[in-house]
Amino acid sequence: MPGGSPKRPEPTSDGWSPRTEASVWLGLGLLGVGVVWFTVRAVEIDRSLDAASRQLASAGPPDAAPPPAPAPDAGAEQHITLSWTVGAPGEPAEPLASVRRAAEELLARRLPHGLRRGAVIRAVVEAARAPKEPRVLALAVRAAGQPEARFYRFDGNATGRLVDEEGRELVPNPWQAPLATLRRTSPFNPKRMHPVLHRVRPHEGTDYGAPSGTPVYAALEGSVSWVGPHGGHGNWVAIQHENGVETGYAHLSRFAAGLKRGDHVATHQLVGYVGSTGRSTGPHLHFSASRNGVYFDAETLLAMRLRELPADQRDAFRAEKGELDRELDDIGDPLPAASRPGGGDEPASPANDSVSQPRAAASGARRQRR
Repeated sequence: MPGGSPKRPEPTSDGWSPRTEASVWLGLGLLGVGVVWFTVRAVEIDRSLDAASRQLASAGPPDAAPPPAPAPDAGAEQHITLSWTVGAPGEPAEPLASVRRAAEELLARRLPHGLRRGAVIRAVVEAARAPKEPRVLALAVRAAGQPEARFYRFDGNATGRLVDEEGRELVPNPWQAPLATLRRTSPFNPKRMHPVLHRVRPHEGTDYGAPSGTPVYAALEGSVSWVGPHGGHGNWVAIQHENGVETGYAHLSRFAAGLKRGDHVATHQLVGYVGSTGRSTGPHLHFSASRNGVYFDAETLLAMRLRELPADQRDAFRAEKGELDRELDDIGDPLPAASRPGGGDEPASPANDSVSQPRAAASGARRQRR
């Protein structure tokens, strides 16, 4: 009726109006959809959590600290490694100076031509003994124009002598170099062209260049058979040895004080000083050797003498050599003087150019010696 109230829907037989019934059914439908969605989502979450759990279980606890490093072996031998150039100016402080002298002395007695100026030495030294009693464990020496030579102190060798790379021990040579450092300038040569006479004339000895005044030593003990001027030899000392060999030391600037014919001299005893007397073109030592008046190459007296290690020691030597080789390979060469801080005018300290802190040996095979 116009202007009257709107007509309300009639209730159903159960008392619900159509609108109320529709709302109820809509609510029930939405509830069902929600239940299904939550069920599916719960399954997905459960699967994700299960996968994450498996991943964490395989990876270990988060932020787990790494396993602690094994404690250092208290019995491991401690080593120092260093390198230097023979004859470089400057002297390192102790104990490195003692190490350097010990190493050079070992090599000078064992190399066929002694230890020459300019050679580069790398060394592995037992740290516990370095301050007062340097025990050199391995040496590598490289001279100009020569392949590198390596020597090792092998514990299994009853003699305690150095062993070369081929497993041969270096037997001490009773003959010693007549100079602290040998720099050969002219070898033994029966058909040499004489530099002064300019004609072929046998060179019956070996010439070693050295500054005037350099000490000259007896190569082996013996009796002085000559001391004084001797023609082209200039000031000459000759020594007769018990093995029938006579050695000669020519062109000396002067003789050792009080030395006279008939004196007995010990091996490495001072006999004179390098000079250029007689038929000579400059300061040097002419070192000769003869037997029954026939000259032969004196350098053969100074050659290394080698002896194979016993068969039952060779495997142990190879294992120990491998460890020491790795340490030698890690040592840097000494820097040239021009590369040092301060430039070339700064005095060199060769042993300080490449020096390691004491560190444990490469494996437990090398133990502290008692």
